[in-house]
Amino acid sequence: MDANFIRLSARYLQESFGQHINPRAKRFLMKVVIDTNMIIASRFSPRSSSGKIIGMCIEGRLEAVYSPAIKDENLFILEKVRPDRAFVDTIIRFYSRATMVRPKERVRLCEDPDDDKYFELALAAKADFIISNDRHLLDHDMWKGIRVVRPGEFTRILENGKTGSI
Repeated sequence: MDANFIRLSARYLQESFGQHINPRAKRFLMKVVIDTNMIIASRFSPRSSSGKIIGMCIEGRLEAVYSPAIKDENLFILEKVRPDRAFVDTIIRFYSRATMVRPKERVRLCEDPDDDKYFELALAAKADFIISNDRHLLDHDMWKGIRVVRPGEFTRILENGKTGSI
C-alpha cells in the first residue's frame, strides 16, 4: 500500500476522531522537523503557516521530532523574545506531543555548520520534511528522501493532500 495514502488516511482519522485515535497510528503520521525560526514566527504570528503547523503538531495531526540540541536552541532563543505565559504553555504542549530523537550520525551538508543538526535529526528520525525559512536548509530541497520546505509550502501540500515523493 502506498505510504502517502497511509499517511493521508491517518491524517483523516486524526482530524475526524481527534485525541481518540489509537496511539499506534502515530507511526503513520507525517514526521516533521521544525526549525527554530518557525517557533519564533508562531510566537509573533499564531495564524501564520508556522503557527498552524505548530498547532497541528500539538493536535497530533503531525508528528514533530526534536533532538536535545534543537530543543536547547529553541528554549535559548525563546528566552530572548520574552514570550507571554500563553505562548510558554503552547511550547510546553508542543514538546509534550513531540518525539525526542538522539541522532547518532554526523552530517556535513550546510554552509552554516550549526544547521547540520536539522539534517542529522531528520535522518535519524526518518522524517518526511524539514520545515524552515532558513536558506541554508532550503538550499537542499531534497536530501535522502527528506523534503526541505518553507512553512507556507508545507501547508499548501497538506491542503492539496499531496506529499510528492517522500
